[in-house]
Amino acid sequence: MPLNSTVNSTLVPNTFSPGFRLCAAMFSIIMILVTIFGNTLVIAAFSLQRRMRTVTNSFLVSLACTDLCVAAFSMPVWLAYLLTGPEWTLGEILKHTWTMVDILVGTASIMNLMAISFTRFLSLRNPLRFSESITSRTVAAIIICVWIYSIGIAVTSHFLYSKRIFNLVVTITCFYAPLLFILGAHFMTFKVALTQVRQIRATVPAQYLGNQNNVLKEYKAAKTISVIVGAFLMCWLPFVTLNVIYSLCDTSHDCPIIAPELIMASKCLHYGNSLLNPIIYSIMNRDFKKAFLAILCSRS
Repeated sequence: MPLNSTVNSTLVPNTFSPGFRLCAAMFSIIMILVTIFGNTLVIAAFSLQRRMRTVTNSFLVSLACTDLCVAAFSMPVWLAYLLTGPEWTLGEILKHTWTMVDILVGTASIMNLMAISFTRFLSLRNPLRFSESITSRTVAAIIICVWIYSIGIAVTSHFLYSKRIFNLVVTITCFYAPLLFILGAHFMTFKVALTQVRQIRATVPAQYLGNQNNVLKEYKAAKTISVIVGAFLMCWLPFVTLNVIYSLCDTSHDCPIIAPELIMASKCLHYGNSLLNPIIYSIMNRDFKKAFLAILCSRS
């Protein structure tokens, strides 16, 4: 979502004070290091622990790769801008590339979340058919399609960079539409889970205990994904909303005044989402927590 094009507009302050540069540099460096560490840990846990190689975790690793892209490229460029701005002095090629990467990771993130939400719903609705149809090859194909689609949107944005209507179309098709799908899938997932719990209670006790444990495990996984989706929404919605305003605003007419602090905060917030995901896994997912501890303790 190319709100990056506003960073050198008249909405930003005339100068960045030395104190602001120092605080921004320290905060950004810490955020970059923690994001790289946390998401590398997610990928390592998936690679080294066989029991972690589930369908959902495959998509979470793909999501971690998008977060690593943010930490390795987008955040450092943002830091360089904060240190050299408010005028953009880093060249147009880097500016366009930065925007493309932001669109790439934003699209890939929400598409991965959409795939996770859909597979969670299928696994609860029909577990036997799910295990037969959603194989490792199927998951790999879906992840490849997610990245090809995201790269295609990012590359297209390079050629239509100056078209504000394109920014609006991308925002709707790559954020709001997938978000509605995700929310609908989660609603259906929890509805199916509650229905199954009621049905299990009507079975004999021996069957009840085992089946209930399976449903509860799926329910907890869905709950974790819900928190991840909530964090994504909280972190990205302000940025996307400002992008919609930018896309609809005609500079030849009166535009709403957007405080520069709001632009800076929204940009920082959506980058901060890349830091949150590993923290959510370690708090809410017991398997990830055990895998993280095993990796860290083995290397200590």
